[in-house]
Amino acid sequence: MSFEQRIGQILAQHPDAPGQAVRASRLLFRVGHLLEARINAALAPHELDMRSYLALAVLDTDGPSLNPSELGVTLDASRVQITRLLDRLESAGLLRRRHSDRDRRSLDLELTAAGRARYQGARPAVHAAYAACWAALPEARIDALVADLAAMNQALESPRS
Repeated sequence: MSFEQRIGQILAQHPDAPGQAVRASRLLFRVGHLLEARINAALAPHELDMRSYLALAVLDTDGPSLNPSELGVTLDASRVQITRLLDRLESAGLLRRRHSDRDRRSLDLELTAAGRARYQGARPAVHAAYAACWAALPEARIDALVADLAAMNQALESPRS
């Protein structure tokens, strides 16, 4: 039984459920997992995963003024997840943590030359993987989907009334 058939079967048992909202949510979760798996496969030869790659990308863009909390917000990661990620990246020689010049109680993150090289080396593979994943949809549908997802993101981030 396919994923969609299984969801349909469950929804048939619960006619009071908001069917399309459930289908859309389950498909969004599934597609997110499948997309991450494809990106991780493209990153494997570079000894990175998606979260590590995104951390390197953010550090390459924001420079050494970024702190772990800001990175956590950007990556939707908890403090524990960010600490573990930074431990792995630092032990691999891809970044450095140093005391902030602005506030000695906090840390700033700095991409090393090896981290920048690893990120730049992986970037073409990641871009190709994203392009291949999204090739199933025409550009206009992708544009509409991005607009819809941005609106949904904004609505979900807003405090509940």
